Amino acid sequence: MATSTGTAAVVVPGRPLGSSLHYLLSRLRSYEKVFTSISTIYEPSSPLSSPVIILLENNGIRLRFDGADQRLHLIEVLDFQKCALTYNNRDIVKLAAGSGGPTFKSIYNKLFGPTYPGEYVESQGLYVLSYPGVAFSFPIEKKAWKEDVDFVSLLSSSNAKPATSMAIFNGESWAEARNDLFTRPVQTPRIPHVIKASAHLSPANDEVDSIKIHDGNNIEIIRRHNPPFWITLHLTTPQDLISELGPPDVIYRKNDHRLSIHRSRGVTVPTTDCFYNYFNHGFDIFVSAVRSSAHPVATKVIIHGNVPGSYEFQRYRRCRWTIDLPAAAKTPVEFRVDSEMSFQDALVQLRKRFGGGQKPMPLSRGSDSPSSSCELLGGWEDGDSAAIKGLGGHETTFGNTELYGFPGFIFEVLKNKRISCLTVF
Repeated sequence: MATSTGTAAVVVPGRPLGSSLHYLLSRLRSYEKVFTSISTIYEPSSPLSSPVIILLENNGIRLRFDGADQRLHLIEVLDFQKCALTYNNRDIVKLAAGSGGPTFKSIYNKLFGPTYPGEYVESQGLYVLSYPGVAFSFPIEKKAWKEDVDFVSLLSSSNAKPATSMAIFNGESWAEARNDLFTRPVQTPRIPHVIKASAHLSPANDEVDSIKIHDGNNIEIIRRHNPPFWITLHLTTPQDLISELGPPDVIYRKNDHRLSIHRSRGVTVPTTDCFYNYFNHGFDIFVSAVRSSAHPVATKVIIHGNVPGSYEFQRYRRCRWTIDLPAAAKTPVEFRVDSEMSFQDALVQLRKRFGGGQKPMPLSRGSDSPSSSCELLGGWEDGDSAAIKGLGGHETTFGNTELYGFPGFIFEVLKNKRISCLTVF
């Protein structure tokens, strides 16, 4: 994709897609002179089960991500005159006033070569010509199409129109890929520079795939290339975190509200309560020096959902999680809740396991800390009536989310009943 004005984007069919929404949208926003109009489109009632779309209107490009894991599955070029494209060092189409997309002759005879017959989508009046990893759509009127027609002759005729769009995807053909396009498991990393060799040199270079919360204050961090890293609340130290996860992107100190940005060197052990913010992993870890008599330890993990429409959107990468608890005396069946569930469904399971729970409390994110983490003062954690404050110290009495507390867990829930954030303590 082009990253400077006047630079052509190189089309590489077959290169696996799968970068995260958080990574790509952050990259696009960093090139504000190139991508001057960026729109995020999603289904408000089901943002985690419907695709999330990034529309680059002034560049004629549309990106589609699955809702659950927010991974890139489809790149569409909708206007060839707004985006210079090359393939094998050749222009796919010349940018000129009044001209449209590439012709069939150009694609079939010069650029990509012969391919198997495509398919005619009657409802859209389009013929889809497909190659491994890339497909082109040509408009053909219904009256001009016949099943036994020679598609090469039809699309090469003088009346044939140029391609109106191009799709880049994972798969051998569009017909094969389209049915499970957004549910097919992604094998590539969320961030391109995460590679197996560097991850094996140090687990701090690895990517976090998901998190599982188990009984007994045990949290399993599942990684792409290395064995899981286990956090045991009130036992795991800052040294353990830095060794296994790398230095945090930001350390947010509660006492003086300062941000300390650390690189690979010079990370010191905290002497006060603070948050380790891992934006690219999708979670924060609260490290307390006050609640431990011996040394600082991790006492909370805050997992972020990056739900479109939420106040936190694009502050953190989406991190998927599962709560797996064994059967208990009062509940003889195993307990399982995950990050994709509607909180209405999760609430049924939570009440079966823990009882009714307390009345939800409203939370305003507008005056939150730079880390976007909230700290409960009393209440569910200490057994008193709870008050909620942002880390900036502003008490909140109304907001667009609600907090639901259960033993060991706090769920931040949006108005559409999606879980925006989970705190484990």
